[in-house]
Amino acid sequence: MTTRKHSKHSAGRAARTLLRPAFRLAALGFAAFCLASCGGKNIFDPLGVDEKEEAYTPVVGEPGEVGVVSIHEIIHHKRGDAKELEISAMFEDEVIINKDPLLDSSDIISIEAIAVNDLPGFYKLRLNLTQEGGKLWRKLSAMDRDKTPSLAFVVDNVLYRTFKPRFLYSDADTVVIDGPFDEPMALNLEANAIRNFMHFSQQ
Repeated sequence: MTTRKHSKHSAGRAARTLLRPAFRLAALGFAAFCLASCGGKNIFDPLGVDEKEEAYTPVVGEPGEVGVVSIHEIIHHKRGDAKELEISAMFEDEVIINKDPLLDSSDIISIEAIAVNDLPGFYKLRLNLTQEGGKLWRKLSAMDRDKTPSLAFVVDNVLYRTFKPRFLYSDADTVVIDGPFDEPMALNLEANAIRNFMHFSQQ
């Protein structure tokens, strides 16, 4: 026996069944309009935030205060020299470096953070160097790879990581540091590099 409640549900289902084709056509038309007018972007999420684990906003500080880079020689055996400087390290105990940098933000015109495909959330860095910075880098990387000493990559007076410099050809002033660098560090460096270069080189 069909009750009034069942009859209402049946009628509702029938109505919805009849409306589905029309609704689908309307939805398809709306989607096509959005694709045509929005360049294929999702108008409800134009920045693609839903497709990312988290949208990180870089920290941009005063020039010379945030994302300041310097590259130093690491001193493995303390000698009590005036040039020795003990600094904090991000992922290990304090490290001793030569306080005179081999390169710094005045040699780095800009930094580009490049996503590491097989390591989500991490980046390598492409450094665009001045001509003088390129000459200095070539001296650092000219030695045999196995004999080239590891250098300290220092950010805001804290050692972030050590690395061996890639070889740089004589006609290039752009070089990549493999890292990996975590997202906040990489994007902060990218956002502040040009301003720091202009500040320290007095451009």
